[in-house]
Amino acid sequence: MPLLASIFGGLIALYVSSFVYIFARNCVYARKTRLPFVAIPWDQNHFFWLILSPPLQPLLKKTMPAWLYERTTLTIYSWEFREKLRPFAHYAKPQGNEKTFFLLTAGVPEINTCDPEVAWEIARRPGDFQQPDINAMFMGRFGHNVLTSNGEHWSRQRKVIASVINERVSKAVFDESARQTNGLLGEVYDTADLSTTETNRLFRMMKKITIHVLLSAGMGQSVPWKSNGDEKPREGYKMTYIEACETVIEAVPGPIILPQWFLSHYPGFLPGYKFIRDLGNAILEFPVHTLHLLGQERERVVNQGGDAKSNIMSQMLQANQSDGKSAPVLSEGEMLGNLFVFTTAGFDTTANTLSYALVLLCRYPELQDWMFEEIDTILSSDSTEPLDYNAIYPKVVRIMAIMLETLRIFVPVVHLCKGTKTAQVIETSAGTINVPPGCLTYVDVVGLHLDPNVWRDLNKAPSAGTRIDCEAVANGKEDEYLFRPTRWINPPGSPQPLFQPPRGSYMPWSGGPRVCPGQKMAQVEFTAIFLTLFRRHRIEAVHQVIDGRDETVQEKNARLDALMKDSISILTLQMKGVYDAAEGGKDGKGVNVRFSKRK
Repeated sequence: MPLLASIFGGLIALYVSSFVYIFARNCVYARKTRLPFVAIPWDQNHFFWLILSPPLQPLLKKTMPAWLYERTTLTIYSWEFREKLRPFAHYAKPQGNEKTFFLLTAGVPEINTCDPEVAWEIARRPGDFQQPDINAMFMGRFGHNVLTSNGEHWSRQRKVIASVINERVSKAVFDESARQTNGLLGEVYDTADLSTTETNRLFRMMKKITIHVLLSAGMGQSVPWKSNGDEKPREGYKMTYIEACETVIEAVPGPIILPQWFLSHYPGFLPGYKFIRDLGNAILEFPVHTLHLLGQERERVVNQGGDAKSNIMSQMLQANQSDGKSAPVLSEGEMLGNLFVFTTAGFDTTANTLSYALVLLCRYPELQDWMFEEIDTILSSDSTEPLDYNAIYPKVVRIMAIMLETLRIFVPVVHLCKGTKTAQVIETSAGTINVPPGCLTYVDVVGLHLDPNVWRDLNKAPSAGTRIDCEAVANGKEDEYLFRPTRWINPPGSPQPLFQPPRGSYMPWSGGPRVCPGQKMAQVEFTAIFLTLFRRHRIEAVHQVIDGRDETVQEKNARLDALMKDSISILTLQMKGVYDAAEGGKDGKGVNVRFSKRK
């Protein structure tokens, strides 16, 4: 017994000493970086802390002393949105650098920055600052891709992918987005003579549009808004391609990492059994269905001698063709992996951006009038002709400003994480940063987008006195914290209608060589949806009933502000509860929105 106790005690001592050693090593790294540091003596990347800390965060905030929680929160995922610039002002600025600090822990060395200079250096050097291995856990389930690869593997894939997102695909995205949005309006206005109507499913409908657009533009699988459900799985399969695709998309980033044996043997009496069972089938069948579609497209090109169609899969096949002397650039697994990333990443980011923008337009209805002025100069409200991408898209400025400002305030990916294999040096105007080997560098995108040197009072008219400005004064907020799309509109006579941020200061799609290849697709989709939605309609949040009376405008605005503030970063940043409305019913969940036909 004494021997077992000694062995057990020795193991504990060894375990604890490893943390002490790592903390001491990181102290040396911290001094060498020449950066301010924040000391938190535990492993911020320990598996149990990564899993448990996000759901426990509200409880920790409520029960911990403020001084302790304000440090602890820096080790909890997506602190950037919750804390904004506070950690930099509170910890880094007193030590001489208000935009970058070293997180001194007993785990992986970590640097956090909201400095545009540092952010750009990290972004422009993908060979030195690489994608961390953890990305492959969530986004590499079906094969390596441009999001999970580094070095030659990444550059080889990037060449193919960059050629795929062309104007043919953009036009297909625009047309399908408009078609799906018309389907939404047809459902909302189920009686033609209605002038106003309400729904609590608008945001869930945004997800439906986004999935349908990606299936069409990505895989060439056009889905009607109201599917009749007649499609059956191919013989030997349990799910159709569309069912499998939607299921795996909804499982990212969480359950997608579960092993197949767990999904296949999950007990039927436990909660979530149906979803887990469906996910197990989808993970098995999604790659088979996708490879079947790829084979059909190859066969079509060979038999018909046809050009590539206007979807990503067909364009990727054409770009990946072998010259007969060498192998195709992308392997079958890489083709599959990249198609998965296009659909998954594109779905989540675009759906959430659309949802935030719609809530913001309900919160600030005067911005709808500002948007209508431009729409009415571009489109005729009584025309029944479909929207023409080539003629219309280049003229849209204000809707684009609304999208860019939404992404500035509610950026989908709150930080960009890169890792170093070897020691690196970053030269900035504020001095030299020595980045240690094996270090994770986090670009705080939320912080970049709140930099007062870039965003405060940008393109603000001297006589500005809008309700937004008045509310800001009343709430003590600086201009960079406000949703003000006009900051993106350059004065008349400027070389470009939209403001072009300095490099490294605006990174909703990352930056440098690894900038998101789907950026243009997202902008086109957002524009087409908003043009179709607001061509003849306006929206407003319906007042709730409080103690037998309708809430006031001030109470409604406070409710919408609280909804947006209470956001959580899963795969990307999203509001809690806005997608919870059940299919076909008014169950009290979600946000009730009124549509009115514009006069």
